[in-house]
Amino acid sequence: MARPYVDKGIILLVMTASFLAGYLFKITLPWSEEDMSAGLSTSQEDEYAMHRYSEALRYIEERAIFSIPVKSSQDIVTSSLKAYLAQQDPYSDFLSPEEFVEFRATGSHRHSGIGLDIEKRRDGSVICYPLPNGPSALAGIMPGDRLLAVDGISVQGKSLPTIIALAAGRVGTEVVVEIKSLSGTNRQVTITRSMLAAPALSQYIFRSTRIIKLSYFTPDTKSDLYDLLSDWRKSDPIIIDLRGSGGGDFYAAVDSAMLFLMQGDAIVSVSGRTGVQSYASTLPKQSFTQQVFLWQDEFTASAAEIFIAALTENGRGTSVGRTTAGKGTRQDIIELQDGSALVLTTGYLSTPRSVQFDGRGLSPVHQIEAGMSTTETFFDKTATLTHRVGQ
Repeated sequence: MARPYVDKGIILLVMTASFLAGYLFKITLPWSEEDMSAGLSTSQEDEYAMHRYSEALRYIEERAIFSIPVKSSQDIVTSSLKAYLAQQDPYSDFLSPEEFVEFRATGSHRHSGIGLDIEKRRDGSVICYPLPNGPSALAGIMPGDRLLAVDGISVQGKSLPTIIALAAGRVGTEVVVEIKSLSGTNRQVTITRSMLAAPALSQYIFRSTRIIKLSYFTPDTKSDLYDLLSDWRKSDPIIIDLRGSGGGDFYAAVDSAMLFLMQGDAIVSVSGRTGVQSYASTLPKQSFTQQVFLWQDEFTASAAEIFIAALTENGRGTSVGRTTAGKGTRQDIIELQDGSALVLTTGYLSTPRSVQFDGRGLSPVHQIEAGMSTTETFFDKTATLTHRVGQ
């Protein structure tokens, strides 16, 4: 008969027949794990698994020669959860209470940082998006550079919140980042942290034409975009430059798209474990009806892709540029009771026409060849299209 609990007092130590690989003893049980689990309910199996995990942690702490001294078994729990999640999904992670505190601090409108937005690709590479005139941009980091390490700590296998927490710190302190440029050259860059008024949205003038630069989406993006467009001339098309936009807040992209859509227009769908959640415009009317042109490139990702697909597939925007990055998954951050947090991929994103773009990207309506990424090239193409629209 299967036994529901392992009594440590009856574990037998049996000498093995050989000393291969340095093993002297083997711990065996008088029954198999298969027999053990066969008679257990799901809750009992979970309890048994947690008991076995706790027991293993104790032996690791007490006897493993490879183990670096730790403060408590919590260090091992943190490491094991990080390793497990990284193995399952490149975007998932576990944040210790200290890491989560650092990450939440960076979410404020003003925070101390290095002015670097980042995006993680499915292959594990971390792409840099320096904010205009921010510390990273002034230090020479270029859009598309790969981030390799922060203060000597490799970013390989780490989630975006963890990397952001590594880069955060007090105003005036320095951080050394290792970068691989688009040409393949590795270099170290020293950046001084400063207080940032996150310039998520701004505008610039090119050939007497107003152009909106949307670097990333924050909870304020919808209201900021509305304010900026409130005095936009009805006869002028709206050009939104999303090149190098690493994404940002999921809901901010959904809300911002509503400014240009009719009530009921589909925006995005999320396919997860519990089914499909669809998001559509809830505004009673369009806030802005001008023709919209969206500039995109291979570094346009995540929330920016949601925004582009919502406008183009509802006939409210025309995309110009190159195929986007293809970051079509959604991550949620779940805070645990002790102040730590899980970063979990919870769904795949689909466009209004039910196209999943993760790993594929969004093709532009009007293509611009690689190597022709100047603002002048994008503007000339848009000007030609504007003329066609007016005819």
